[in-house]
Amino acid sequence: MNFKINVGAQTEDEVQAAVESAFSPDFVFRSPRREGGKEVTDVLVLFDDVALIIQAKAQALELRSEASHGNTDWAAKNLKKAGQQVNGAIRALRAGRMPFVENSRRGRVPFRVHDYPHLYGLIVLEHESDPYDPMKLVPSLREIQAPVTVLSFRDFWNLNEFLDTPNDLINYLEHRPEVLVPTLHPKVHEEAQVFGYFIERLEDVMEVQARFTGRALPDGVNTYARELRRVVNGEHPNKQAGLVIDHIIDKIHDADPDVTFTDAAGEPVGQEAYFRLVTELSMIPRSRRIALGERYQTVVDRAGASNENSHDATHSPSRGDCIVLLASPFERSERLKRTKHLMNLTKAAQSYFGVSRAIGIATEAGHDHGCSYDVVLLESEPVDDRELKELGRRLFGDVTQRLFAAETST
Repeated sequence: MNFKINVGAQTEDEVQAAVESAFSPDFVFRSPRREGGKEVTDVLVLFDDVALIIQAKAQALELRSEASHGNTDWAAKNLKKAGQQVNGAIRALRAGRMPFVENSRRGRVPFRVHDYPHLYGLIVLEHESDPYDPMKLVPSLREIQAPVTVLSFRDFWNLNEFLDTPNDLINYLEHRPEVLVPTLHPKVHEEAQVFGYFIERLEDVMEVQARFTGRALPDGVNTYARELRRVVNGEHPNKQAGLVIDHIIDKIHDADPDVTFTDAAGEPVGQEAYFRLVTELSMIPRSRRIALGERYQTVVDRAGASNENSHDATHSPSRGDCIVLLASPFERSERLKRTKHLMNLTKAAQSYFGVSRAIGIATEAGHDHGCSYDVVLLESEPVDDRELKELGRRLFGDVTQRLFAAETST
């Protein structure tokens, strides 16, 4: 009987688990195959317009001893191989040689490379060694046709613990090669120093990258940086509130078979529409999830105390969207009625705020009635209807209400 641990497969499992904790399983694909059946990469993450190609390598347990710490031979050999695999994966994706991906959540999904203009490579090494500069150890990494980040498994895991939403993690992986590496020349096993610099100087880092890429600096940078620092430094008093949004994302897959989700025209939506909802909700960063969760807790409590419908809304002009939060005393048998009410509220909010994207979320009143969610996503030009706008004004009030205290808009 062979009790030897397959550390390679185990590390791939753990890398997959780490990225799923940030992205959710909807966007993570293990060992996707190209035409002919050959593996493209260990783990592939597809989120919004980003494809993250991940290769993981693990050192045999018997080699992880104190005597091997100063030896970088294993790292050099495996880093070179991983770099070649990442480069091969990039070529396969760009050449259209991977027709589909699949996972247990979504089944088989067609892959179209033009949907993912931003390709990034990530190499994760589970090993023991002294810190080293990966680009100096393996200069051929510079030839890879996409930005590549090299991390120890420990540092990769810790990053996912702090940056546990897609936008937060992608933001770091985008800024790292363009700003942090040229500034800090980081070594493998020393990511804590890089991450600390990033968090404490996030406003400056984002400004430098904006100048480097020629893109405009996103609105709300100061608020985003301030709130993310509070979360990372353990200073946020109600971080748990953000898990409400995480729970909603996960529960979308548990749709009540008696409820038919519809679009703005009242037509039933297919499976991909569910994942559009998941994508839009997953794009909310951690700090905003906390603020939305706090807002939703207030709505749920208010509906529970009054035994009447209660709602609230947030509006972001810079993102061109709004989110409607509804808590309803309707019984589970009346979820169709609740969904119809949610659709009407979301339509009114979209027209009132004048946005092209509106999300509506409904749940039960109070905290002792179980927990189910109905979700609506409207993606269209807002209806220019005077009566609908007036209804929105009466329902949602002052458009300057703020999600964060220091924001000029929500």
